[in-house]
Amino acid sequence: MIEETGNWEYSDKLSPTLLGRLYDTYFPRLYNYLSYRTTNREEAEDLTELVFERVIAKYHTFDPKRGAFESWIFTIARNALLNHKRQQFRHPESELTEWFEGEEELSPDRLFLKQEELHRLRHYLTRLNERERELIALRYGAELSQRRVGELLGMNEATVAVALSRAVRRLRVMFEGEEQPKETTPRKGRPKKAGKD
Repeated sequence: MIEETGNWEYSDKLSPTLLGRLYDTYFPRLYNYLSYRTTNREEAEDLTELVFERVIAKYHTFDPKRGAFESWIFTIARNALLNHKRQQFRHPESELTEWFEGEEELSPDRLFLKQEELHRLRHYLTRLNERERELIALRYGAELSQRRVGELLGMNEATVAVALSRAVRRLRVMFEGEEQPKETTPRKGRPKKAGKD
């Protein structure tokens, strides 16, 4: 049985060619989703690899009549993430590693600014509740449609839209409410020190 599914055709057998197509189609989105939900690049990479290992092992259980492949693979990703978070809770890591994709291409100044921005985003994401973080990670990290997000979370599309809007608004308020660094310019009216000639 072969069924057209997005950028690839579904088949009962997972051939190396099909696996390559799945990898090309879903790796970037899975990685982005998992990077929104984890603390560092290596963790997101490891979890993405784990998801593909599970896809290979469980591909035979996928039934296109029960739902879209996209929903199935992101359910695997969510479950892998939840298991990882449980393990982390039992054995917390002491160091938070910052990362930014594409850092090799940036100048040191721009890289620093991007890392600062990413650090702020990660900080503010932790201030959202679990549902809001999950919504943002699925919608913007995984680039899933609101309909797919709703399918994964058991919500209707309108509820997803409203909840996402509120979560993004909360993030925006946090960013805008942050105290900005003040410029360091000399005060007017202060006499300049006279130098010796």
